[in-house]
Amino acid sequence: MNESTGTSAGSWTKGSRYGITIPFDDIPLHAHKEWFARLRELGYTDLWSAEVDGSDGFTPLALAAAWEPTLQLGVAITPAYTRGPALLAQSVASLADAAPGRFAFGLGTSSEVIVANWNGLVFENPYRSCARRSPERR
Repeated sequence: MNESTGTSAGSWTKGSRYGITIPFDDIPLHAHKEWFARLRELGYTDLWSAEVDGSDGFTPLALAAAWEPTLQLGVAITPAYTRGPALLAQSVASLADAAPGRFAFGLGTSSEVIVANWNGLVFENPYRSCARRSPERR
């Protein structure tokens, strides 16, 4: 038994991937470096972020790309409504360049609360709007 993690050696299946959502609450972004290193040591393979509240979905992953070059990175859902197509493409391309072959990107509609209430944008035809903003379609 590993006393520091509470897990048995080999309790995770070899060849499996294990992920966790970042950034961590109540820890400033600049203090995540040691946490990312510890996650790698514990056997985590993937770090995922999203854009809801707190930091944006890309900055924590950009830090992880520089600090832990073996971890896989992904933004689970980036709201299509809250970023213009050009800015969205720039953000995705920059992170893909910072973590070659290690970055996955999710694009979604978000919710009426985030789009309309928080950002003051009209939330209608969400799936059509998401498809129009997809960098893949450009």
